[in-house]
Amino acid sequence: MPTVSVVEIDEQGNEISNSEKKFTVETGDIIYDAIDNQGCQLPHGCLAGSCGSCRILIIEGSDNVAGKSVIEGNTISNIVKDYQDQNPNHFTVGKEVRLSCRARLNGNGDVKIAALKK
Repeated sequence: MPTVSVVEIDEQGNEISNSEKKFTVETGDIIYDAIDNQGCQLPHGCLAGSCGSCRILIIEGSDNVAGKSVIEGNTISNIVKDYQDQNPNHFTVGKEVRLSCRARLNGNGDVKIAALKK
């Protein structure tokens, strides 16, 4: 069974030690729902993919997450642009940013994520 590990990161995108929490999930689960059902609540808003409040950084295992929908892709593009407008060298440059309310697990491998601040 796949797992989703949730870690905390600092302002530079570095993992905070001893912050990792692991959750066993099912292939096909939406990340937000799978870990919320186990008591781990990520930041969220609309849970429809348009507000961007549930933004996460995929640290490991992005190949175990299904591709983005059009709505998620548009929202993510705006989020990444905002980060890079504030700081062209923002730690998210070249990284996989997703929405936990839309990102669906599609493999049996593990995924490591961190919630991103607005």
